[in-house]
Amino acid sequence: MLMGQSSTEMENEVRIMIFINGNRGPKFNHVKTDNQLHLKDPTGYWYKYDDTILSRFQPITPIYFDGHFPVSSSMHRTNARFLKAYFFSRFCWFSRKSRWVMNTKFNPEGFKEREESGKIAGNHFLNYLDSTDLKGKSIKVDFVTHSMGYAYSLGMIDVIKPHVKFGKMLSIAPESAGFKGYDWSEFEEVWQYGSNYGEPNADVICYQDGIALQMPIKGIENINKGGRIFTPKDWPKSQKGFMRSHHLNWFQWFYLIKPGDKGYFSR
Repeated sequence: MLMGQSSTEMENEVRIMIFINGNRGPKFNHVKTDNQLHLKDPTGYWYKYDDTILSRFQPITPIYFDGHFPVSSSMHRTNARFLKAYFFSRFCWFSRKSRWVMNTKFNPEGFKEREESGKIAGNHFLNYLDSTDLKGKSIKVDFVTHSMGYAYSLGMIDVIKPHVKFGKMLSIAPESAGFKGYDWSEFEEVWQYGSNYGEPNADVICYQDGIALQMPIKGIENINKGGRIFTPKDWPKSQKGFMRSHHLNWFQWFYLIKPGDKGYFSR
């Protein structure tokens, strides 16, 4: 229970979980999001991760936004730079530091573009509240983001924060996580899931997430409850690497986090 919040208020609280996906792959690289609100996963992006998470939060209303943007908005900037990093990372079997292999410089313009789209989505969300007679009620919003969806969520947060309370933030393999953060004290919990780049005992580069090089979400070190959750050390090496450490299809270790474990995400 939040400080100052009665059990009656909690019972009357409407809870909404917003899922924001990232880049949907090379086939859609020329496409940008239309920022539309969906009540079901429109592309199958989330596999059944959304079902698993939602089952822990019932009753709750899921909402989906497409945070897809082309590679040009990422730290890779171009397909050529992406392919260069992919190729050389496969031979980086000993070093834990990127040096010149990975693309480590932020792309402020690309990040800002995604954030601005999130603001548009935020207004669509407020319109949804109006159309369903929810605006003005006690509403708590949880976020689940993957990859490029992180920047998109920051734009949404800016727009909707005067109208809602924030619950929990689950950020899976966020792209450009260290570029910009938020006052995470406004959330109950903030968890980041992914590779352990930058840690003292980090995996070597060939087993790191190369699509979105993992660094701490800016400000996550100052939160009361949350932090970074890494791929288990004993996770098969065949399930890690430039692509597989990022793609949701190889994030099954998420299901191994049990109640009571650090990083378990539930109501």
